[in-house]
Amino acid sequence: MRHVASATARPDVAVIGGGIIGTATAYELARSGCTVRLFESGAIAGLQSGRNWGFVRQQGRSRAELPLMRDANLRWQRLEEKLAVPVGWVRGGNLALAGSAAGAEAYREWVALGRSHGIDTRMVDAETVETIVPKLRLPFVAAIYAKDDGHADPRRATAAFADAARHDGTVISTSTPVASLTWSGSRVTGLVTADGAVVSAGVTICAAGAASRRLLGPLGLGLPQATVRGTVAMTGPVRPVTRATVWADGLSFRQRADGRLVVSTGGGGEVDLTWDALRQSRWFLPSFRRNYRRLRPRVGVSLFTGRPTTLRPTPARVRRSIARLHEALPDLGAVEVEHAWAGLIDSTPDALPIIDAPVAWPGLVVATGFSGHGFGLAPAVGATVAALARAEPPPHDVHPFRIARFAEGDFCPPDAVL
Repeated sequence: MRHVASATARPDVAVIGGGIIGTATAYELARSGCTVRLFESGAIAGLQSGRNWGFVRQQGRSRAELPLMRDANLRWQRLEEKLAVPVGWVRGGNLALAGSAAGAEAYREWVALGRSHGIDTRMVDAETVETIVPKLRLPFVAAIYAKDDGHADPRRATAAFADAARHDGTVISTSTPVASLTWSGSRVTGLVTADGAVVSAGVTICAAGAASRRLLGPLGLGLPQATVRGTVAMTGPVRPVTRATVWADGLSFRQRADGRLVVSTGGGGEVDLTWDALRQSRWFLPSFRRNYRRLRPRVGVSLFTGRPTTLRPTPARVRRSIARLHEALPDLGAVEVEHAWAGLIDSTPDALPIIDAPVAWPGLVVATGFSGHGFGLAPAVGATVAALARAEPPPHDVHPFRIARFAEGDFCPPDAVL
C-alpha cells in the first residue's frame, strides 16, 4: 500500500538533499510506510552525487566502513532488479596499483584486514593485472584486486532511487533550497525553505552534503566539515579497456558501457579558503599536511563570500589525468576529452561520514561528510538512516559515525588506503 505524502500536510519525515544518500533514504522510508517529503536545492543528482567517479568499492576502505560497505555491495548487486531500472551496474572488480614499497606494504596489511571482514581481496601479480587491464603499461610495486567490487552510473542510480521513492509516495520538491531548520526547545520540528515556507515534520533528515554545516551550525552541534573541489574528465569512446575500476598513483578510471572513460587524478583537489575554512583549520591541518601533494589551497572571492570560487574543473588536473592515462595505456593514442566537471566533496577530519540521531536534538537525523566515499555506501546508508528516523535499531553500528566523536576527541587519522 502506498502512503502518499501531501505537499501541505505534515509528513512523517522531511529529507534535505536530493543526492544519492537522501534519495536512497527516502526510498527506504517510503517503502516502509512513512510519508516523506524531500527537498533539493537544484536538481536530483545535480551536485556531488551526479559528479563522482561512480566507483563501488569495498577495497581500500577504512576499517569502520567495512561492515556497512559489505552490505552496500550486496545491495548494489541486486539494485537493478529491486528498482526495476538499469543503473549502469558492472561487477568488474577494483584493481589498485602501488607505486612504492610503502604503498605495497599498506596494501598487504589492508588485504589481511579486508579478508578478516569477509571481502574477497588479494594480492595479484603482473600476469593477473594484464588479464584485468590488457595493455596496461604503468610500472607498479604491488597490486591488489577485489573481484566483487564494481561501478555504476551516478546520475542514473540517484535518479532511480528518487523515482522509486516517488512511486512509493514521496513528494520531491526540486529547486527548493532549505534556509534553516526549525526547533522547539531541544526538539527539531522541521525546516524553512528559502522562499519562507515552514514545513513541520516528525523527523528531519539532514543529508545536504556540503551545505550540512550551515544548516546544523545554529544547533551548536560542532560539525567540522570542509569541502574539496574535485575534478573529473570524460573521454570520447575508446576500445574496450577493462570492466574494473582502476586506482593508481595519480590516476583513477572506469569505462562506461558506451566506451567512454571517466578519468581523474586519483583523489585530491582544490580547497577554497573561506573564513569558515580558516576557523576549522585546527581540525583539518593534519590531513592537509599528510596530503599536501594532492590538495591545493585556493584564495579568491570565496574568502569573502563563503562560497566556492567556481564549480568549474581545474584544467591542470584534467591535463595531468589525461597525460597519466597516456602513460598507462599508450596504445589508445590521442584521447579526446569530451567533457570535464567539478564537484564539492564534503569531508570530515577522519574521512568518515556522520550518520547519527543526536540524543541532544530529538527529531533530527544527520547523514553527511562522506568524504568522497558516499556513492558506494548509499544503499546500505539509506537503510541505516531510515531505521534511525523510525527510531528502530539500525542494521549497522553507527557509533563510529556519531557527531560527538570530534568534541570527545575520539577519532583517528584516516586509515583508508585508497
